[in-house]
Amino acid sequence: MAFFTIQPTPGLTGRDRRRANAAGPGSGAVRTSYQSLLRAAGFEQITAIDATADYRATQQRWIDAGTRHEEPLRVSMGDEMYSDRLSSRRRTLAGLDEGLLARFLYTAQRPATQSTMTATN
Repeated sequence: MAFFTIQPTPGLTGRDRRRANAAGPGSGAVRTSYQSLLRAAGFEQITAIDATADYRATQQRWIDAGTRHEEPLRVSMGDEMYSDRLSSRRRTLAGLDEGLLARFLYTAQRPATQSTMTATN
């Protein structure tokens, strides 16, 4: 299994964690670590690769492109959706710049079961 996620930067406490949750997507607001969740689900060989710098650059490019193409985007998306998306991206960028948010690529494997090993041998 592999997935990317935007999450509060590891090691934040109290107030900064709440600020991170407000700055990022709701799906990143977990009460424990992703490694703990993956282990609890039976996964092994868990890796976490920090992709924050690349994600920060992408956020900035989205903001720049959205601003550059504002008029046609407002026509196609509507004023409210355009404004909401741009605000959300700016909030996320600020969270990244303040060290509150991080983007990670997680990979993990399920252990091979006896029936799986027999079927493949």
